[in-house]
Amino acid sequence: MKYRVLIVDDEALLVRTLSQAFRDADYEVMAAESAEKALEVLDAGTQFDLMLLDNRLPGKSGLELLRLLGKPLPMRVVLMTAYDTNETYQESVRLGADLYLNKPFDLKALLSKAAELVAKGARA
Repeated sequence: MKYRVLIVDDEALLVRTLSQAFRDADYEVMAAESAEKALEVLDAGTQFDLMLLDNRLPGKSGLELLRLLGKPLPMRVVLMTAYDTNETYQESVRLGADLYLNKPFDLKALLSKAAELVAKGARA
């Protein structure tokens, strides 16, 4: 069974890099460049096992997207940010993110952690 990952980030190079790495690891990959586009994809009914979510996006932030999705989140979530603050970390935990990553991050470590997260299965 292939796991599905949704990459939500407005940095085209990072999206390409992550998309290729996850495809090479046998994931189905979709990408959205904003929280609003991610909501459109999710509202279309596609189910995802994992979302890689940047916090700083045009329009709504990653944290705002998590608030809109509500708890429990419908998939495992990795919140990524280049603008680390304790408040952002605390809010991501409160909203249910499984992992908080500071950019830049180690891609191999992310792939390993992603495999652990999706192996846990969907949220209850």
